[in-house]
Amino acid sequence: MIDILPKIHDRNTLEFKVGYRAPDGTVYNDFEMNTWIYIPETLDINKHTYFKENFYRDILSYIRLKTPFYPLNELASTQCLPYIRLSEVCLNLSKHPTEKEQKSYEREIKMYASIFKSSIRDTIRSVLSENGEVRLTGCRDALHSLTHLFTIIRSLRAEMEERHTMTEMMQYFNYGDEFISNVAEQHISRMATFMKTHDPQNYELLLSDICRILDSEHEYRLSMGYLCVEENAADNNTEFVYHAGQLKKYIESNLYLPTHKRRNAVFLEQVVFSLAAGLSMVFATVISFAFQQTYGNFTLPFFIALVISYMFKDRIKELVRIYFARRLSSRLFDYKIAIRVGEQEVGWCKEGFDFLTPEKISPLVRKMRNRHSPLVIGRGVEEQVIQYRKRIHLNRKAISKLSPYPLSGINDIVRYNLSEFMRKMDNPNVPLCANKGDGQFTTTEGKKVYYLNIIIQFKYEKTTRFRRYRVCLSRKGIHTINEL
Repeated sequence: MIDILPKIHDRNTLEFKVGYRAPDGTVYNDFEMNTWIYIPETLDINKHTYFKENFYRDILSYIRLKTPFYPLNELASTQCLPYIRLSEVCLNLSKHPTEKEQKSYEREIKMYASIFKSSIRDTIRSVLSENGEVRLTGCRDALHSLTHLFTIIRSLRAEMEERHTMTEMMQYFNYGDEFISNVAEQHISRMATFMKTHDPQNYELLLSDICRILDSEHEYRLSMGYLCVEENAADNNTEFVYHAGQLKKYIESNLYLPTHKRRNAVFLEQVVFSLAAGLSMVFATVISFAFQQTYGNFTLPFFIALVISYMFKDRIKELVRIYFARRLSSRLFDYKIAIRVGEQEVGWCKEGFDFLTPEKISPLVRKMRNRHSPLVIGRGVEEQVIQYRKRIHLNRKAISKLSPYPLSGINDIVRYNLSEFMRKMDNPNVPLCANKGDGQFTTTEGKKVYYLNIIIQFKYEKTTRFRRYRVCLSRKGIHTINEL
């Protein structure tokens, strides 16, 4: 099964979080994702100005394990697997502070904090999607679960201090504790902002609970020496943002999978180049033999024929090489990425990039693009189409062995920087004249925007699904991304 979550990562970058979930009971799973990006001709993005090297420079992909999911109320219990494992490694570290136990302890702290981040995000998102009394009850339950979770985690920390756990090891626990506190404050603030805007009546009923937990958490952070956000900070909270980013990378490093990227089908590529060289050599040799038989050796005609044949030989070699390369590029992938954990390979990913002509795009994709405006078709202006292909192969059995937690697959986080698309855009502000009536008018400004249409096809076993998105952007950056 494949799911996707698009968002604007920053002013110039789109992010697609693609989840590949392999069902239980399977050993190997193959997934396929094809993406067509329709680009306005006026942006001057085409096969002559935007090459494979540009595309792979602009795209960045992270592969990580899917975070095991536990509902927030379950995670706040001392009977759930994440807490049981964390408490066990804390106890073992106090008794046997070996290097092996230290690594297990650090790994479980990262895992618990990562699970918490996923749990509170999904729980609050689900709660806020409800209405009325159900939403109010869900918010109260979430806040109650958070309070209990803080209590059991910090009680565990106190127990470790009583056992005189090494200061260095306590620092790792503090990293996890501070990360949990950062994430909790962030999501509670989002809950409060949403309720205040969309449900003010229930917000008043929740306000005391929200203030209590935020105030309590703020006092705790100050007592622990954790960095806090300040309203009028002299450094604009630069230090907090940097430190929070470092914490996030540290905690989530447990889930990211190292990859090894190399060119795909190198042997076949060399065979094709050798074939091109062979065909050009056949031409040169035939010409040489023919003129030698006719004019003999060491004659001016034979010399001229030899020079001309070698001139054409180089051109034929290059033309045949380009022909085969273009014919094969749409069928082969550019790169193969091995997904490893240590020496264990748990899968691979292949990716390819091409510009497509309209006749090479399937009728179903053209229909989904739904480009029927006479304003565009009447001018005969064609869009440029990029196809980005990806194929994922997972060893479900190998993934399951990586952790005692229920790991169902991987997330592929793809970020695509569109700065190159904005390079030749017009000025984003257009002066306009607004008619106020009665002969009165005023000057105002309009915004000049462009639209990219993105169609994504997912294939898994016998299932095929499509998604279509429209991205609105200008020279100032990306404005919106909407699913159509």
